[in-house]
Amino acid sequence: MRIRSLISMMTPSDGSTDIGSNLEIPCSLTDIIPVDTPVGLSDPQYVAQKRRMLDSVNRLRATGAHLDLDIPVIAVLGSQSAGKSSVIESISGITLPRASGTCTRCPTECQLSRSAESWRCVVSLRIVTEDDGKVLSQPRKIEFGDPIFSKTLVTERIRRAQCAILNPRTPNHHFLEASPEVLEERQLSFSSNSVCLEISGKDVDDLSFVDLPGLIVGGEPRDARLVQQLAEEFISKESCIILVTIACETDFENQNAHRLAAHFDPDGARTIGVLTKPDRIPLGEEAIWIGKIQGSGTEGGIEYFSVKNPDSQDIRSGITYDQAREREAEFFQTRAPWSNLEWLYRRRLGTDKLTRRLGQVLSDLISKRLPELQEELDRLLEKTNHDISRLPSPPSSEPVAEIMKLIGAFVRSVEHLVGGSPDDDGLIQALRGPRLEFKKAIRQTAPDFRPLERPKDVKAVPAPPPLSFLSNEEGEQDYEPGDPRRAIFVEDVMKRANSAVTRELPNIFPYIIIKEFIGTFVKRWDHPSQQYFDFVRKELNRRIKLLVEDHFSQYTHGRLKQAIT
Repeated sequence: MRIRSLISMMTPSDGSTDIGSNLEIPCSLTDIIPVDTPVGLSDPQYVAQKRRMLDSVNRLRATGAHLDLDIPVIAVLGSQSAGKSSVIESISGITLPRASGTCTRCPTECQLSRSAESWRCVVSLRIVTEDDGKVLSQPRKIEFGDPIFSKTLVTERIRRAQCAILNPRTPNHHFLEASPEVLEERQLSFSSNSVCLEISGKDVDDLSFVDLPGLIVGGEPRDARLVQQLAEEFISKESCIILVTIACETDFENQNAHRLAAHFDPDGARTIGVLTKPDRIPLGEEAIWIGKIQGSGTEGGIEYFSVKNPDSQDIRSGITYDQAREREAEFFQTRAPWSNLEWLYRRRLGTDKLTRRLGQVLSDLISKRLPELQEELDRLLEKTNHDISRLPSPPSSEPVAEIMKLIGAFVRSVEHLVGGSPDDDGLIQALRGPRLEFKKAIRQTAPDFRPLERPKDVKAVPAPPPLSFLSNEEGEQDYEPGDPRRAIFVEDVMKRANSAVTRELPNIFPYIIIKEFIGTFVKRWDHPSQQYFDFVRKELNRRIKLLVEDHFSQYTHGRLKQAIT
């Protein structure tokens, strides 16, 4: 049902199934950058096409399509206290809530887009699971409050939205005006439902990403497993770009985030590393982190960037976004060893460089995946239409006649099955091999009569000639007499006949002798007959069940299928 809803939302209003036209999917590179237009990241037409592609992906995610399709996304991964929230803030230009810690307890989706209008933020909730964790057939997106036009109001709204996510049994609107004490309550420790931020403005870059809860080191094992499982659901997909945050103040090998990213992306082809807290590198370890920058991206490995964000004291003093970026640029220009790097590596220092690279990588991935997504959507549409065609018709005004019609069609299919068909997988064809084996087994039980006197050496007796009346029988040419020592000769027959004579006339033998001889060999038919019968029964049952599934699978809920079965 989710795919059908997705297709219906993405299908044009004229009823056609050309989803690509509605999504405005570029069909080739020349649709993005015409051949007669100068190529450049700042080119207006390139930027417009980039925004169109990003909007198409965002629309797909808004419908919940990411639950069925591998849609390009940037997932921000990091351990707790690795500076992940600061990276998100520096990219998005907003401040995340920190006091209650709820910012790390559910994913936060950020959709950034440049606009000629003034700055604007819309906060909404994307619900993909029920209270018990069961995935919804159709995800819901619920706007949480009115649009925000001041960055100073975003932090509190995000905090309240996250509280609504963590308290699914309480109405969402309750948290818009709830007291601080209520905001401390939590019915869930973590959730896979998301807070969505749609941010647009003149100074906003075109970018989309998902901020995942920070990986837990220590703490409750159950919570740690939940957070890691949530992260794995994102980064295990091939179209997920992993932005892994690594704190320079902690030993690199002891940080779980990079190990988890390496597990799902061992070659580093879709991983970008960002080194945080470069001002806290332990004395003597500068070369380790500088080496990450200098060796990044070589031979297809991970690209590393470094950012310097405000510390807790700067945040408390009310540092602005522009001031933070100025201090970051000053830090990398004046603080060794970063200031000593060559120009080639200085391109990896600063939030602006990181944001620009993320936008480029995401755009490249989207331009590659959109045509593939078109094909996948077409296949899902075909499958959905097929599933819909298998749904039962509306209830009939004459149910008895409808049932008789269904049963009549089923009976005709059974008659056709039993009657045989020229298909390779027909019932008769399936029984042919076992039938020949059965016939051969029965033929082997035939008595070996020799119309001769028993010789002293029975092995020297030649085999009897083939029986002329069986010469045309299928498989008779493969028949070979059994062990001559078990052959029945004339005196064997006469001895048994004479021993059974009672008051019969001369040369008249009792019929019981013939019956006993025949019965002795017919008893040997039991095993091959049972084997052949069992095979025929199983094969017929299997094919009848397929016919039942084909004719009555639509009527499971009314128990008609169960009654037929």
